[in-house]
Amino acid sequence: MATILFMHGFATGPIIWKDQVRGFAKDYKVVTDIERLDHSTDVYVVGWSMGGWKALDLFAEHRQEIRGLVLVSAFPKYVKSADYPCGAPLALLKRLEKKFLTDYKQGMNYFYDLIFKDKQSHHLIDHLPVPERGDLEKWFKRLEHDDLRGLLPTINVPVLLIHGDKDPIVSAQTATYMKDRIKESDLHLLAGVGHAPFLEDKERFNKLLRDFISKHEKY
Repeated sequence: MATILFMHGFATGPIIWKDQVRGFAKDYKVVTDIERLDHSTDVYVVGWSMGGWKALDLFAEHRQEIRGLVLVSAFPKYVKSADYPCGAPLALLKRLEKKFLTDYKQGMNYFYDLIFKDKQSHHLIDHLPVPERGDLEKWFKRLEHDDLRGLLPTINVPVLLIHGDKDPIVSAQTATYMKDRIKESDLHLLAGVGHAPFLEDKERFNKLLRDFISKHEKY
């Protein structure tokens, strides 16, 4: 039985995947905590947003164990640069950082208003643990400086890219950038969808994921 590891994004938690966990646990071993991964050789990693970045990091360390990658609203580098015009403006990142470091709850509300089209996930704000200031500063520094673009051409497993064409946090052009540099990759741009395709277009997202794993289980 294949294993699916769901990796959540920044300032959220595993609960964000509750519908996928419920639906896929009938046919697969599902985990949302990397510490619980038994490192079998039949693992599909699904990473959303910063979780996609972590999924790339994980692949670099455990290439032999990962059968496929699903990168959702993901990016190899966050901030725009001269050779990476599809990145986010540094000013957006700095604005987010200032809000989080000035008033964490206010920052969370501002961030959730950007990444979720409705208020259904805002209840998580009061239930997620508040990170240490130093940890927040570390993650914002990584978002500003880390660059995993060099890893993309070395990926030798099937990759499914899912991205909303109305994503306000990570541009859809980022997904096209990755598609052009990952050898065996398929890109699905979801019309009218923002940063959280697995919530905004759940049925289509789940079908894309299920079809991808079914196709490559014997890869």
